Amino acid sequence: MPYTTDTEIEIELKEELTSTYIISSQHRATGNPNKTVWTIDFNDEVECFKISKTSEWIQDNYGWGIKVIDSIIQYIGHNFENETLKLAKFVDGNKNDKWHGYPADYLRRSQDRPPTFVLKSWVDQGYLTKAKMNKIRRGQICSL
Repeated sequence: MPYTTDTEIEIELKEELTSTYIISSQHRATGNPNKTVWTIDFNDEVECFKISKTSEWIQDNYGWGIKVIDSIIQYIGHNFENETLKLAKFVDGNKNDKWHGYPADYLRRSQDRPPTFVLKSWVDQGYLTKAKMNKIRRGQICSL
């Protein structure tokens, strides 16, 4: 299904469980120069969100995601300094199950750091080591 920016998309997560997702143009190449930007395509962004929701990597109205190929976390975007980013953050700003997401810059923004239970889940699944989990928690550089 071809997606477009700034349009509500009804996402089927599981049988009889849906959520609304909006691909924000502010986090795309022609968006806001002060915001992080996705470099993956729309389908991968939506899939990252779906996995975040179905894996329950959600706390309050925030979620975190990763794109994994062969157990390796992939690049998904970059920040305004053109540094590559591998973690995604999803936000339900009005708490009405209408989400949007962006590449999370855990080094520069403490609010972009996933909670410990999400990081532990990624460790348990073999995507992160405990050492890398601790570096992310502290906002330190690590090679993901």
